[in-house]
Amino acid sequence: MRKTAIAVAIISLFVVPALAQTPPAPAPVRVRGTVEKLDGQNLTVKSRDGQSLAIALAPNIIVSYLTKKSAGDIKTGDFVASTGIKGTDGKLHAIEVRIFPENLRGVGEGQYPWDLSPIRADTR
Repeated sequence: MRKTAIAVAIISLFVVPALAQTPPAPAPVRVRGTVEKLDGQNLTVKSRDGQSLAIALAPNIIVSYLTKKSAGDIKTGDFVASTGIKGTDGKLHAIEVRIFPENLRGVGEGQYPWDLSPIRADTR
């Protein structure tokens, strides 16, 4: 009986904390398309494949947008990132370079999948 009580106590040390954890937040969904309508917290976007998407925006939404720049706009010390695709030669080729505002440095650097390349029928 004593061995059973000790075993239950040891098991509960591992099970109870695992049950108390909150599930991880879902991964963000990124949408690339054209804004059709903004009505308060409701955004309608026409995706690149022509689908109309209704998106409910959070009250604390952060909007990012791109403006066209040239290579001459890049200065020493700028916070930049690039998007690349694998070419037929097996090497990565840059297809976009972004210049970020300084206040975004340290906010989300990393490798992320991106959908800048054209949509191909075999990847839908």
